[in-house]
Amino acid sequence: MPKSGPKQARVEPIRDAQDMNLPVTGWNVIDETDPSNEIVISEHDTEAEAIRVAEEYEQRED
Repeated sequence: MPKSGPKQARVEPIRDAQDMNLPVTGWNVIDETDPSNEIVISEHDTEAEAIRVAEEYEQRED
């Protein structure tokens, strides 16, 4: 399946429930290149690590 345009990723907090008042337990990196088919590509303990991985993912040429 050909990709159109550059990859795009976002970082999203993980909580044990949907309650925004609960503490963050981790961070997901989500491929949102195709908004109709978003995919969690990795999970991280820190926001900084997730941001780094998201940036690297966007720069990769697969």
